[in-house]
Amino acid sequence: MVAMGGCLSTGGPAGNSGNDLAAQIQARGLDPEEILRPQRLSPEARSWLSSTPAGRNTNQAAQQRLQALLDSLTGPQGLEIAYDNSHTGTAEEVFASGRANCLGFMNLFIGMARELGIAAYYLAIDDVSSFGREGDLVVVADHVAAGFGDRRSMLVLDFTADRPPSYEEVRPLSDLEALAHFYSNRGAEKLRSGQPEEALGWLAKAVRLVPEMATSWANLGVARRRTGDLSGAEAAYRQALEVDPRASSAYHNFAALLRLRGEPARARELLALTDRLGNRNPYNYLNLGDWSLEAGDLAAASHFFHRALRLAPGDAEPYAALGELEVASGHRGKAQRWLRKARRRYAQQPRVRRLEAVLNRSS
Repeated sequence: MVAMGGCLSTGGPAGNSGNDLAAQIQARGLDPEEILRPQRLSPEARSWLSSTPAGRNTNQAAQQRLQALLDSLTGPQGLEIAYDNSHTGTAEEVFASGRANCLGFMNLFIGMARELGIAAYYLAIDDVSSFGREGDLVVVADHVAAGFGDRRSMLVLDFTADRPPSYEEVRPLSDLEALAHFYSNRGAEKLRSGQPEEALGWLAKAVRLVPEMATSWANLGVARRRTGDLSGAEAAYRQALEVDPRASSAYHNFAALLRLRGEPARARELLALTDRLGNRNPYNYLNLGDWSLEAGDLAAASHFFHRALRLAPGDAEPYAALGELEVASGHRGKAQRWLRKARRRYAQQPRVRRLEAVLNRSS
């Protein structure tokens, strides 16, 4: 789904010139020549752009040309770029593949807008984050859109698989910050594909580029833990929480590390903090529910599993968790009903299959 939002009163343009960005990269101890520039266009993309209505109609207002560019990139008469959350592409990769997540799409969109002489810039949409669960670890990715105009008349241009967010928490990103998001996303993707060693390289660059990004530190902690560096993982989680005391994925992953070290009480205390912070990460509540279930506190488990369900109603796991709770409570019929709901969402989810196996054994 693409969205072209109305005017917002927040922030302002935050882009960088190429020279400014190179200087900022160098100031962080990295070689600008070794850092990808994700919005750089290929010759083929430039040629295509010049043939589009946005490229031809140079006398139109910038907002009209941006809408035309959005239509050409996503519409049936254009590239028809499809949403694909599995990979954060550069502008060149998205143009070639025709698939993109939000940040990959914005790399291409902003690169093309600037090629047209329109000063579009990246926006962080802070009221939207996506969480992925890998065993007892959580990997988080933030949502990014594009903006145009000053703080009195900002236009938001979005690309999402879901209904557009409310845009209540929107802030402009500098190109350096967008670059750090790109490296953090690539690192998270390497983690999901079982390549933690490769993830380390991407995430180490992300935190060098912008040390104030809690998401990058939390994901770096996951990569370090998976490569056996437990003390390094703890340091990364602590840094994430220093940067942002509300970083729920850092609490979650730090708690998982403490459990691994044989400190379950400290893990429960740490993760329970996230309940008081009102976080939006369903996996924190699933873990709290699991630990409550292990301790025999069925009322607390029910509370946490229902919190997870409210946060992720399309995810099969909270339904399966509530089914497991009913099994523990001796209510087989209720457990079967939760299983049916879980199957409708994703029958192959591991927890769904586990609940199914338990119910089959007891039949």
